[in-house]
Amino acid sequence: MSTPSSKLEADLHTLRSLVAVVEEGGFSAAAKRVHRTQSAVSVQIAKLEDQLNAKLLERTSRSVSLTPKGEAFLSYARRILELADEAMAACTAEEKALLRVGVAEYLAPRHLDSVLGSFQEAHPNCNLSLTLGLGPPLLERLEQGGLDLVIGGPEGSNGNKLWDEPLVWTGSGEVPEDRSAALKLVLMPAPCIYRKIAFDALTGVSRPWVMSIEANSFEAVQAAIRAGLGITVLPEAAIKDGMTVLKGKLPALPDSCVMSYTRAKVSHPFTQPFIDDLVESVERLRRDRDAG
Repeated sequence: MSTPSSKLEADLHTLRSLVAVVEEGGFSAAAKRVHRTQSAVSVQIAKLEDQLNAKLLERTSRSVSLTPKGEAFLSYARRILELADEAMAACTAEEKALLRVGVAEYLAPRHLDSVLGSFQEAHPNCNLSLTLGLGPPLLERLEQGGLDLVIGGPEGSNGNKLWDEPLVWTGSGEVPEDRSAALKLVLMPAPCIYRKIAFDALTGVSRPWVMSIEANSFEAVQAAIRAGLGITVLPEAAIKDGMTVLKGKLPALPDSCVMSYTRAKVSHPFTQPFIDDLVESVERLRRDRDAG
């Protein structure tokens, strides 16, 4: 390899090809995505590695993976592309870009209003459209082109994990000591992922249950819990005043997380900045909470 320059000379096409190779898992699929031949993409990556004097990808006959230097460079490449796309949108659009975001209401941060405000202030060339709802319908709207970004749980496929979100049992009363007594459940209709998790957890320990309330919204679940009509499974962030985390008498729940979903092969210049602001805000809130 040649002696590296102190300046990056790679063009945006090369950076897009690198990102495509990583996200598509190989050169053939990446070539289709960036509308180039496989050999052209291979040449681009080889020239980039030569300029950086660093190996970015480990190649085998079956897979492609990032080297440690490749992982570090990829994060910069994505930031460069995001800024380039944002600059293009800011300079060419006659009107502000519209970012349509769907947030699963049971995962919406309590300080979501401040997140939206800070994002809008930092990105004045972007208008936000916010939709709160249940995860599956939001993901369906995303696939149909009605949304650009969805923040939800792990119920979808091809999402990116943003942070871990513990699941808890919650109610407003005491759990019966008698393990043969049926537990009253308050759940949303299928295909709600937390409904399935509750059923699987109770079935796994042979704990009987009855459906007390099948609520048609997240607010209805919260109201039923506050009224003492049963128990449910929710992300820890969704616990509000009047809802108690129930510990010790109920089966353990699996780990969960918050995910971001975008439409496959459709980019939006403000998607990643919104995600970055949201993650930073949540991390700051947790640091403040731990410090307090």
